[in-house]
This record gives sequence, C-alpha cells and structure tokens, in this order.
Amino acid sequence: MLRKHFHWVEGLVVVALLCAVAWLNSSHAAPNESSPRESYTNRSGSNFGDQSDETEDGERRLREGTEISGQTGYFRQDGEGATFVTDDDHELGGLPNLNLERIVRTLKTADEPETIRWRVDGSITEFSGRNYLFISRAVYKSAAPPPAPEQISTLSSEEP
Repeated sequence: MLRKHFHWVEGLVVVALLCAVAWLNSSHAAPNESSPRESYTNRSGSNFGDQSDETEDGERRLREGTEISGQTGYFRQDGEGATFVTDDDHELGGLPNLNLERIVRTLKTADEPETIRWRVDGSITEFSGRNYLFISRAVYKSAAPPPAPEQISTLSSEEP
C-alpha cells in the first residue's frame, strides 16, 4: 500500500514539473521580429532599452548575455584586435575568433578602415566594467556611411 502511494506522489511531481516548464517557456518566449533592422535582445527576449546600464562615468554598458542582431557600425583597430563602434556609439571590444581575424585582415588592407561599414550579429560579455563582443556574423556593407536624410533631399532638389 505504501509503495502505491509513493508512485502516485512521484507521478504528481512529474506532472507539476512539466506544467511549470510549459508555463516558463510560454511566458519567456522571444518576440516575433517582423523587421530585419538592428536589435539588441537578451536571453529572455527583452529589448535593448532594458539591457543598457549607465556607469558612474556616464558611459552606457550592455548587460552580459545581450544578443545583437543586424547592428551597424565600424571597426577601429586596436593592436592585434579591433573594437566595434555601433551607430549609437557603444564601443564593444572584439573577442578573438575567426570572424574578428577576417575583419582585422580586411581593415589592414583598407586605406581608411574606419569608413568601412559593417552589419554585425553577436553576443555581449562584460569584464572589468567594459563590454566585449563575440562576433557570430559580420557582413561588409560599404566603404562609407550612407548620406544623411537632409543631404538626400538637398541632392535630389539640385538635379534637373
């Protein structure tokens, strides 16, 4: 009789655990991104606004585990490595991997490496109050940033 009681309790515990896992998965599902634009998300799917902390000296820092997707910017060479500077002025030290090696090789062959635009995906880490980027994908976009909207309207009005 006691043995049957334990099997029933074990079954109840298993069902409770399965319900808890299903609830956690449904409440923390990543949002559906309809736009291919740049984004910052953490592992729970929160967006960048929730992932930025301001340090004592006024710098913005992204939280450990934040994922970036389609972020545009440029790379600045730092000795053997490079730092990714986003369009919104986050500076992310590149962590060594094959993607960073390819980027550094490209920068070394360019006349003005900081004019090369990139679209980058990766994961943010933190160490000693600084952000670093583990690059999972980097796509060479162009050798110069696109013109500002006010320049486009001026250019189009000058053409006959």
